[in-house]
Amino acid sequence: MQRFFILSFLFIALSGFSQNKPSNYSIYVSDAGNYNNPPWQILKYNSNGESGTVFIKDSLAWPQDILFLNSSNEVLISNLNSGKINRHDSKTGAYLGVFAEGIGGPTRTKIGPDGFLYVLQWTGNGKVLRYHLNGTMDREFTETGVPQSIGMDWDESGNLYVSSFQKATVKKFNRSGKDMGVFIKDSLQGPTNIWFNKKKQLVVLDWKGGFIALFDSKGKFIEKITTGLNKIEGIVQLPNGNLLIGNGGTGSIKEITLEGIIVKDIVLPNAVGLKTPNAVVIH
Repeated sequence: MQRFFILSFLFIALSGFSQNKPSNYSIYVSDAGNYNNPPWQILKYNSNGESGTVFIKDSLAWPQDILFLNSSNEVLISNLNSGKINRHDSKTGAYLGVFAEGIGGPTRTKIGPDGFLYVLQWTGNGKVLRYHLNGTMDREFTETGVPQSIGMDWDESGNLYVSSFQKATVKKFNRSGKDMGVFIKDSLQGPTNIWFNKKKQLVVLDWKGGFIALFDSKGKFIEKITTGLNKIEGIVQLPNGNLLIGNGGTGSIKEITLEGIIVKDIVLPNAVGLKTPNAVVIH
């Protein structure tokens, strides 16, 4: 069973966040607009960050994340205000219905190493929820909650890490959802997305501090690789290895190297009305 789990995790890791992305991808951005108040939209740009269009405009309520389900040709949009994850056509963006509801302010959505969909909650009991890909809830995965949870990733052993914007910490859970304690307890101000790089370091975006920080596999602070950013949220890795980061302070998407060097604004400030990017996906 353990061998199967590890092999499954490696398959997902190699086919997910940073690998095997097509060269003709598009960039999709969730625009939180005025946060708790509209306008809200999901925007689409070409791989150069140009030719932007409004992909989804209707049925949004403070959108938080974008997740494509290739098996059903759908894209899921989590909405903090409504407590719903909506289903949309992955080609046209047309609204198809509700994937899941009754969630305490859903933020991040991500398919885990076991093939389930994991959902973070901003409000409510803060526990990480686990769903089948048809929208049926499996269970509350974590035994304890994480207040204002807004970033998650897994290490190579399948342990789950979840950031708390409110507590400015990152918590660790084992493969069964057991609380393993606080993994990062200082050096952060308001973390959003987190991501393990190939060096087993945890990359953390800090919305309040405007920096990207690195932590080792034990949760020890290493360094800030980039500073001077503003309200950063949303991360995806490009085929060339660089990262795309949403920079809410300027309403733009920045391309940044793994060493933290800012290359350029790949999506220019306020392109197609972009105001507050909070999720970035390539597909």
